[in-house]
Amino acid sequence: MAYHTKTNGEKHFPIMCAESIDAVSYVYQPVICASTKETLYFEQLARFEGARDDDRRTQTIIEWLEVTGDIIGLDIHSFDVAIVALLENDDINIGVNISGATLSKKEACAEIIARLKDAAAICPRLYVEVTETHAISNMLYAAEFASALDGLGMQMVVDDFGEGNSTGLYLSVLYPALVKLRMKSGQAVTPELLEKAALARTYGAALVVEGLESQEDILRFPKTLVDFYQGYHVGRPAELKQWRLRKSRPALRLVSNA
Repeated sequence: MAYHTKTNGEKHFPIMCAESIDAVSYVYQPVICASTKETLYFEQLARFEGARDDDRRTQTIIEWLEVTGDIIGLDIHSFDVAIVALLENDDINIGVNISGATLSKKEACAEIIARLKDAAAICPRLYVEVTETHAISNMLYAAEFASALDGLGMQMVVDDFGEGNSTGLYLSVLYPALVKLRMKSGQAVTPELLEKAALARTYGAALVVEGLESQEDILRFPKTLVDFYQGYHVGRPAELKQWRLRKSRPALRLVSNA
């Protein structure tokens, strides 16, 4: 990827550790079923060298890429990584983030669809999360993209509904299977958050409450309005191989000393 200023063409990053941001890797965070505690899918999250374990700085980089247009390259790369991961692991589902900036470009949407068609077998195990930090400027392209995903058996997800540019229009255009609501840890559930949940329900979407950092956070949200959980309390982001090791670990057996 290239990151350039508009004046002299030199690299410019919105964070301090500019020299090591070119490399991107991915970690995975589970979305957990509220009733069965099973993992619905692992959300694939980009991590940049120099900003590891710092969510705010990572988000700043992504927002900068949305400004420069380089987010398209990152999004396409993210789909490529997810496809490989699904081909190598046939018993998991993965969620991939896509920016509104990418959805606004017809050529980018077509490129992603072409890649997915070449790996059609994995498509029913892929969830596509539309992020909120950049507005979708062409809803027609977004609607066509969502229709193409549906034809391949994929599920759409609206991330951070009600935040940033993620509005009710996203629901009416994308018809997502899942809608994510961000809850502020340690704070009471607000009437506004409940209104967002009710609106998502009118479109038939299942609800994911994210941002959960304690059991108390889980207990605060009405059980009748939540289908899935996501947050540090139910699973911190980790490399996919770490999740695989946990899954393959044999069940613990207690043996008597007698």
